[in-house]
Amino acid sequence: MKEAFQRIIALERRWPKYQETYTFNTVANQRPYTISTIGDIREVISLVDTSSAGSRLTMIPYDNAEDIWLGNTDVPSRPYFYAIWDAQLHLYPKPDAVYAITLRAYRNPVYTWLTNTSEAIDLDEWFHVLLAYFVLARVYQRQEDPELSAMYLRSFEEGVAMARRDLMKTPSARPLLMSGGRQYPTMRRWLQTLGATLGT
Repeated sequence: MKEAFQRIIALERRWPKYQETYTFNTVANQRPYTISTIGDIREVISLVDTSSAGSRLTMIPYDNAEDIWLGNTDVPSRPYFYAIWDAQLHLYPKPDAVYAITLRAYRNPVYTWLTNTSEAIDLDEWFHVLLAYFVLARVYQRQEDPELSAMYLRSFEEGVAMARRDLMKTPSARPLLMSGGRQYPTMRRWLQTLGATLGT
């Protein structure tokens, strides 16, 4: 059962069932925040500063952040960017005060349902019956019945593929982004405040 569960989980990083929203507050002059203390997070999607005059933070490569925020340019201010490194969120610039941050992410799956029968399987309901097909495939494999084993394994794989297509389908209302790229107003905003803060 666990093997089937892990096979399904490994197919996608962003299963809809694992969508979560977390909140945390920044600390003045503190750049890194350990992700595991915020939540059991598998993949970060977005950070939004929800305090007054806040904005959505833009993710940038950690290497780029190291090039920009060093020496005289590493001035505490309202953070507009973040990078992920060593299981930590790094905010840029480092906060100069307390800011309320809302974090959208995909959490890690839980396995307690394997030992606690009162808990629901931590998978979308599409997959529940398919786990039984995989177990039957393994049972017949151990009984040296390759035909039945292959039949149930094929049913498992076909069912998972069908469920995956449906669950991960792009919503019809979602806009299509062409190759023109995306504008990042937060970079312009940060540069405008840089001159004002460098002299302080």
